[in-house]
Amino acid sequence: MGSVYSLLTRIGVTGRDGSSPENAVVVGSVAEEYAWLQRHFPGWDAPLPVFEEIDGRDYDVFCLRSLDDPQDELRIYFRISGMFPP
Repeated sequence: MGSVYSLLTRIGVTGRDGSSPENAVVVGSVAEEYAWLQRHFPGWDAPLPVFEEIDGRDYDVFCLRSLDDPQDELRIYFRISGMFPP
């Protein structure tokens, strides 16, 4: 399995690439999460996300698996704190 960073760089994702909580993709809805995943990871299985609270912030974390090589897995973080009113 290659590093998340090298894979994301290879497919042209930079900045908020979802590779860690610090680089989480900021979204406003679940539909935005799936649209982002479809755009950046076609050919990857994206099962339902797991909710995680990290340092007081809310995230949906997807554990993606390559359909070409099931051993190839990625964790992609979406910051969802803004999806819920305070």
